[in-house]
Amino acid sequence: MYELGLPESLHIAVPPKSEPQELFLLTVGTLGDVAAALSDTANDGVPLPPTAIDEVGFSASFFDAFLESRFSESISRDTALLASSAYYLARRPGSSMVLARRIQMDTDSSVDRLLHWVLSARWNEYPNDIHPFYGEAIHDVAKLLANHFYDGSGLTELTSAIDSLRHRAYEGGSARDLLFIDIIAAIAKLRVKASSWVTLPDFTGIPAEEWATAIRRRDFPKELWPSQILLGQAGLFSGKSGIVQMPTSAGKTRSVEIVLRSGFLSGRTRLAVVVAPFRALCHEISTSLRHAFKDDDVKVNELSDAIQLDFLDEIAEFIGEEATTSQYILALTPEKLLYVLRQTPTLVNDIGIVIYDEGHQFDSGSRGITYELLLTEIKGLLPTGAQTVLVSAVIQNAQAIAQWLMGDDAQVVGGRGLLPTARSVAFASWIERLGQLMFFESDNYDQHDYFVPRVIEQQALTGDGVVFPEKDNSKDISLYLGFRLVSQGAVAIFCGRKDTAANMAARAVEVFERGLTIPAPATSANQDELRRMKNLLGRHFGDASSITLAAALGVFVHHGTTPHGVRLSVEYAMQQGKINFVACTSTLAQGVNLPIRYLIVPGIHQAGEKIKVRDFQNLVGRAGRSGMHTEGLIIFSDPNVFDKRRSEHWRFRSSVDLLSSDRSESTTSSLLEIFAPFRSSDGKGLLRLPTEGLCSFILFGEDSWLAWANEVVRLNPKFKFKAQSLVTELRRRRKLIYAVESYLMANRGDGTYEDFRASAERLASATLAYHLASDDVKPNITGLFVSVAEYIHQNEPTAEKQAMYSKTLLGVKSAKAIESWVRDNREVLLSLKSNEDWLAQVWQLFSDLSDDKFFHAVEPKSLPIQLARLWIQGNSYNALFEVSSAARGTKPWGSKQRRQLTDEDLIGFCESTLGFDCCLILAAVAQFLFRDAKISDTTAAPLALFQKSLKYGLPDWLSISSYEYGFADRVVAQHLCSDVCAEGFTGHFFAPALRSHPKLIEAVLEQYPSYFESVLAGRVP
Repeated sequence: MYELGLPESLHIAVPPKSEPQELFLLTVGTLGDVAAALSDTANDGVPLPPTAIDEVGFSASFFDAFLESRFSESISRDTALLASSAYYLARRPGSSMVLARRIQMDTDSSVDRLLHWVLSARWNEYPNDIHPFYGEAIHDVAKLLANHFYDGSGLTELTSAIDSLRHRAYEGGSARDLLFIDIIAAIAKLRVKASSWVTLPDFTGIPAEEWATAIRRRDFPKELWPSQILLGQAGLFSGKSGIVQMPTSAGKTRSVEIVLRSGFLSGRTRLAVVVAPFRALCHEISTSLRHAFKDDDVKVNELSDAIQLDFLDEIAEFIGEEATTSQYILALTPEKLLYVLRQTPTLVNDIGIVIYDEGHQFDSGSRGITYELLLTEIKGLLPTGAQTVLVSAVIQNAQAIAQWLMGDDAQVVGGRGLLPTARSVAFASWIERLGQLMFFESDNYDQHDYFVPRVIEQQALTGDGVVFPEKDNSKDISLYLGFRLVSQGAVAIFCGRKDTAANMAARAVEVFERGLTIPAPATSANQDELRRMKNLLGRHFGDASSITLAAALGVFVHHGTTPHGVRLSVEYAMQQGKINFVACTSTLAQGVNLPIRYLIVPGIHQAGEKIKVRDFQNLVGRAGRSGMHTEGLIIFSDPNVFDKRRSEHWRFRSSVDLLSSDRSESTTSSLLEIFAPFRSSDGKGLLRLPTEGLCSFILFGEDSWLAWANEVVRLNPKFKFKAQSLVTELRRRRKLIYAVESYLMANRGDGTYEDFRASAERLASATLAYHLASDDVKPNITGLFVSVAEYIHQNEPTAEKQAMYSKTLLGVKSAKAIESWVRDNREVLLSLKSNEDWLAQVWQLFSDLSDDKFFHAVEPKSLPIQLARLWIQGNSYNALFEVSSAARGTKPWGSKQRRQLTDEDLIGFCESTLGFDCCLILAAVAQFLFRDAKISDTTAAPLALFQKSLKYGLPDWLSISSYEYGFADRVVAQHLCSDVCAEGFTGHFFAPALRSHPKLIEAVLEQYPSYFESVLAGRVP
């Protein structure tokens, strides 16, 4: 009730004759028994049984809840010490640390100070107490423990000192001292057992002396968390391949660092590759690794995700004739790695470690197929002895994936039973005047465990009949609850669509402008950061934009087409605790570290379909981030879910199902979607086509798709089939096959067509789809690959051309069309000098090869190229919005209507269609026009600049260089360049400007989110 901000007068009184303090005897006794058992030298190295872990975990939860309830402020410090201790013994070191570092130790008790010091793990200094009864025993334990975490020494002496202290306490110490000293002994022994000085040499076979430099660094883990110990025991720190199936915030990031360090220290590799399916996640990983290895001779390169030859300098040492002595980590997306390997296939011979993050993304449409075929290709090419690690918090069928990717010897390290942070679940209920929250603490959802009343109350706002929150509006209730909770910890509201997230921000602006009296999230955020964020958003979207106005209130938006620099800024500010309220889509579940305490869920659908259990589990993992909170809370804010659980049982049951990780869907392959039956719009009608005919129809029958769809509608009047929906589905399946075309062409070899068909069958059998498929489906996959091979051969029979086309990552027909277009326009293309000239020349090619609505359905038809021109000139989004509005830009809506283009439409067109789809086409143009010319070649430079400009929406090399250097925002990059040029800088690359104009750059960055200052701090030469 304190958490929700209820005044004490509205709190529910503790029932008569019910005293929570009575549980102290049980919980303290449990904690003492466990600590004593662990402290006993005879039990050293014997793990606690699961029942004991559960019992001490209950004690931790009780102590924590007692603290939060403020039942007895006079013992709050002791309760916090007990809670922190119990959390540590229950294998939840992150929660233990959160509480330990909150405690203010204003006491004369040497025993209390020692316990707090052991819990806080601040080994750089130690308590130097001489006690009247214990003498130097407390000092000796502290000194030896601190020395061990400095150099790994003193294990025998430390054990002896701990035993001596315990012996003295049992001889004549107080009951309180005895309890605390047993706890000290237990935690000290567990910490030493998990110490990096002990575990890493044991797990890796690398002597402690070689680990010493890394271990002594301030940010390197001094002890391994339970999940990391499991990885070490499985051999992943010594080079074994495997799948890491750990809960979010269990320590996977540090585990990846240890895997890489072990590989470098042992000499097993000089090149490691980290693949992540999202650009933002790639950036987060590379930033983390760059910081971790900043004092080592290890180069961490985050290759841009631009599909062009901009990476040759980064990997020059590996494709040259002389062997390299440097150590490298490349962080990149699957598409970029595939492109790199297609251009420089020999690079794979040098890869000794490859790590796939968020490795369950094989069934995410066309990108999932690209990811799957990339892994299929790499696993057959990696040198013998190379290590492969796939990381995912939610992969359900890990054993099957591991066997496919790594063979029978692969390790699967599961995290079942490892719960870094406790999480509670609540459902909103609003039957009477005031709404309430119904809490469930167990997996039994037949009866709630307790409730918090009077937490939702409508407020009348200015305007005729305007109230907030509206009773039947789950989004309103989400905002309301978020506003009530945000002072206690960071809030994220999950939105199934990008426009829903944007509308959340607009609604927040509206209700506060209408006089909402609840404090805005801004009151508990960093005011300077809000100023900076508001400035950046204003320059992107305009000062009057709802996104900008919401930022002033402390409300932010985070989704797939949020501009890259804004996303980075929001993520960093959330991580640093500078902002604390975000409305977001499933980007929250994409591995990016947004540490929140509260996840509020207004609905369980995403883009019209129920969110997958595994995606929801990934979302849930962000609530109550280990090391930042001891507990997370998930709130379902739609009252109908709970209040109608009897009459509309499916609502409640669907929500509950999402909370069970056991119900997570297995990871599968999007290739299998090609063979799925066609569904009618109401989901009741299923149309199955024979596989052989279906593949041929998709590949060869595009001209007859519409006629076929109309016939399906005519022959099935009982079902709601729609011709246009059927054609759209055929087009979607056709796009899934493009990656197969590129894959087959790249692995075709020089043999005959018959050899090619045989190769297609062999390559099909190596895919995840084939591995997972039943025996009756496997021939379908083989048949698909053979049909694709036939299609490729019909369009281009020569092996040499097919190999060339595979480098474009496009299908054979598109690649052939681009090659022909380049050949026909070669002289004109070589004469082009400016971005504007290139855009005008290539625009029709984009339109011919793209099925994006902006090229074919937006009106007026002149608007898209006008917007693209403004984009590559570096104009703000606000400028694009104004042009679209003035031109009355519209898009189709339904079968006959049209609607105005939204801001999200325009951002998606720039960031996704121009910034990725068209860049893929442009990369093929560059390949056919210049073959292997480097980006620095004079003749290729205009096109190279245009490629980057189209990708980032920036006008010149200097702003592009600033962006790629780390100031990855269009507004920030151009502001920096404008100011340094005004002061006389004339270079084309930004790094020299950091040396010549440091004060000016610092002054510019003071106006923008603190993320960019962190980039400067980490990159200044």
